[in-house]
Amino acid sequence: MPSLEEDTESELQALVGTTVAGKYRVDRLIGRGGMGAVFQATNLAIGKRVALKFLDHEAARNREACQRFQREAEAASMAESAHIVQIFDSGVTDAGLPFLVMELLTGEDLRARLRREQRLSAPSALRIASQVLRALTRAHEAGIVHRDLKPDNIFLCARDDDPSFVKIVDFGISKVARVRSADTLTRSGTVLGTAFYMSPEQAQSFADIDGRTDLFSLGAILFEMLSGHPPHDGRTYEAVLIAICTHDAVDVRTRAPQVPEAVAALVSRALQRERAQRFQSAPEFLAAIAELEGTFTHDGPSWVTPSAPRKVLTNDSAKSTQRRRYGTLVAGIIATLAGFALTAYLVAHGGVSSDPSKEAAPRPSASSAALSGSVTQPSPPPTSSALRIEAGAGAPAPRLSGAEKPRRPVLPRPSAHVASGLQLSTKEP
Repeated sequence: MPSLEEDTESELQALVGTTVAGKYRVDRLIGRGGMGAVFQATNLAIGKRVALKFLDHEAARNREACQRFQREAEAASMAESAHIVQIFDSGVTDAGLPFLVMELLTGEDLRARLRREQRLSAPSALRIASQVLRALTRAHEAGIVHRDLKPDNIFLCARDDDPSFVKIVDFGISKVARVRSADTLTRSGTVLGTAFYMSPEQAQSFADIDGRTDLFSLGAILFEMLSGHPPHDGRTYEAVLIAICTHDAVDVRTRAPQVPEAVAALVSRALQRERAQRFQSAPEFLAAIAELEGTFTHDGPSWVTPSAPRKVLTNDSAKSTQRRRYGTLVAGIIATLAGFALTAYLVAHGGVSSDPSKEAAPRPSASSAALSGSVTQPSPPPTSSALRIEAGAGAPAPRLSGAEKPRRPVLPRPSAHVASGLQLSTKEP
């Protein structure tokens, strides 16, 4: 005898190839949930591909499940955000199965991304959180509280302009504040929602749940994106709820030390157990993230503070600086050769006694001192150029002032080996 699960599977497969409501052809099964399944379908009237979400027969007989299904359609339609999945139509098949016609999303949910990558960089995590907050801003303005935010309900669409464009799905247990109803979609002793991401007030079934419960849930999701683990843990559903209500979340850096301090502070504020100490609205939370994005720059998998800008020379300014330094060095070499030639000339013509005992030693000129190295001249002032000119292994000779220039001797032309000793170095100073 086939099991209930096998019957459900057969029932779902039987839908493939059928036409729903006279215009939606069911093409293939693309996903299953606890109460139904999602199919890819085609709108035969215009040829557009869509997603068809069905409740199975078992769930269709459950009044509460049907209410949740209908509420998803109403809530998503009321919010009207680019970051909330669009719902185009709804109805019931001839066999009595409720269905929703939704936009067909291509990509993966955040749960699948975290399974594959374990954790995300701070910029990636905050970028996803920002888009969720834009969706929550519209939903809260429409009086809708999602109440079941979790990685499974955050879909990352692969689009040409953004590989991780966020769409929030599944508003099935959302609370519509404008509708007065004693039915809060809870059962005796049961709290609907996912334990790891539930706020303390939702875990305790407070009657005045508001948008701040979604902000706590997003804080828990952000914690998991950064660290790979939810902020509260436990062996059972009830143990997790008790931990959420009685213990503050640990600093995310205890599990992910690479997270910047400012990001850790943001997560900590979102996870405050007292609602008054959290962000008070989605726009406030979003503004805090935007401020962080202006403080840090993305550099690989982590965030770093921006470094001081380096001075960059254009080609023209670099060449000009190079010519000036080259000219200074050549002038120094020529002056040194001039001093040597003058000394040789005076000795050859008797201007200088060969006997040092008969004549006081002459005061060395600047050029001869530079040649012998007996006097240290100040180095030329540094320039901002990244190029450095080196004359062989020695230091560059200083520029001579007008007073230090020798009389007009006959100067030899620099030999080839002197000119070849000039080297241009592109090493960083």
